[in-house]
Amino acid sequence: MTEYAIRNKRLTDEEFFRIRKEEVLPQWETSRDIENLDENIAAAHELSVGLGRNYAIRVREAYERGSHLFQPQFGQALTEFMLDGMGYVESESPLVPDGLWNIFSDSYTRKNNYKMASDGIERSRKEGSTMLNGWPIVNHGVEEARRIKRAIKSPMSLNSTDEDGRLASETALAAGWNACNCRSVTECMAHCKNIRLDEEIRINQYESRLAAIYHERGVPQSPHIACNLTGYDSCGFKSFIMVAQALLGAEQGLKQIYLEFGINMNLVQDAAMMRVTKRLCEEYCKRFGYGDVLFIQNNNMFQGAFPPRLEECSAMMSYAVSIGILGGSTALVLKCQDEAFATPSKEGMGASVRIARQIETLVAGLRLPIGAEVKEEEHILELEVRTMMEKCLEAGDGDIALGLCLGVDAGWVQTMITPWKYNRGNVLLMRDAENAMRYYDIGDMPLPKEVQEYHQEKLKGRAKREGRPLDFDMVVADLQYASRLPLVQV
Repeated sequence: MTEYAIRNKRLTDEEFFRIRKEEVLPQWETSRDIENLDENIAAAHELSVGLGRNYAIRVREAYERGSHLFQPQFGQALTEFMLDGMGYVESESPLVPDGLWNIFSDSYTRKNNYKMASDGIERSRKEGSTMLNGWPIVNHGVEEARRIKRAIKSPMSLNSTDEDGRLASETALAAGWNACNCRSVTECMAHCKNIRLDEEIRINQYESRLAAIYHERGVPQSPHIACNLTGYDSCGFKSFIMVAQALLGAEQGLKQIYLEFGINMNLVQDAAMMRVTKRLCEEYCKRFGYGDVLFIQNNNMFQGAFPPRLEECSAMMSYAVSIGILGGSTALVLKCQDEAFATPSKEGMGASVRIARQIETLVAGLRLPIGAEVKEEEHILELEVRTMMEKCLEAGDGDIALGLCLGVDAGWVQTMITPWKYNRGNVLLMRDAENAMRYYDIGDMPLPKEVQEYHQEKLKGRAKREGRPLDFDMVVADLQYASRLPLVQV
């Protein structure tokens, strides 16, 4: 049995600055421009709060008004491409003033391979087009990040998801962006292969504490706690890891948390997941003494395979936006049609903002009625989440960080599809007759009998509708349930 030193304990100032000096700043040469944290915080205040473009403040104000913020994604190799593309979207779509930006870094930056990112920058300059699938923030450094911040009207967040985003987050926060990850389980399962969960939690503790320091010193932060995973995961499991990760972030001092849901594309189940997650995040944080954390629910789009044709892709994105609005999300991350084949173009992202804003106009103030069907889903989801949380807390003797690691070892904490080698992977999921995600086989997950029976009963409806028994072929077919193009009879 593996012995774990990790604990859900706030980093002391001594520990934080030791890690910063020994592990984070030495990663790449551009860190010399962000060595002085006091100067970074002062500059970030001027560029975000001072310019009226602070991400956390914008999200909180929208939450209090009950309005929606749309958040396109963008990332290309050169700063000039970024300024051109983001400027185009802000001028050619109704993004401003109710918009945000989700800037993603390239794959080399996400793997801390800054030499290869540098090569990609040089090749992009020679070719005159982007040769990287994101903006390499560490290579470009803080001054280039501040250049973008000054030019773009909407608040920005950095999505630098992978094993170690600490230097990328340091750079983003010093430029007045919002950044920092508090999603260790999500990162491992969505993007990693070899890193252990205890090490990823340790890395995320630093990032969360960094964001909290900025927040405490007058630059509000709203880090994302995500459950996007790979797109083939149950809503109950997604909710559970959000609640667990909320405890990890709150211990480091986070006061405002952006709950980013990767939806499964069933309106009732997704709305129930968002409601249950927010409620249980608040409850468990209060239970452990973090009663002053504001949780704001937001959603990303479906993380599984999208259809490759424009019409079907547009329908998929439109429905995802509708789920977010009807389900009560404050901010909605947008994808665009380009992403079936490449990284987003400025034209594609501009079109997605226009589509989303038109859906908001049509839906107006309508919200999903909380009827019996939603309440039933909430009951089952809440039962699953509480069971998983209590199992991990019991194993960790009240410490969720330790309990999560032990849960992975025991196979309680697992999902169906992931590149992560520590995932047990014997759980199987498929969709029911209404396309809600259900457990076909719970593997080693300690789910209550009531939850198991509920999912099996729902799956029987599909078996009856299709006139065939439930089987593994259905599990495989559902991996492309929304991406297969309809057959045309000739």
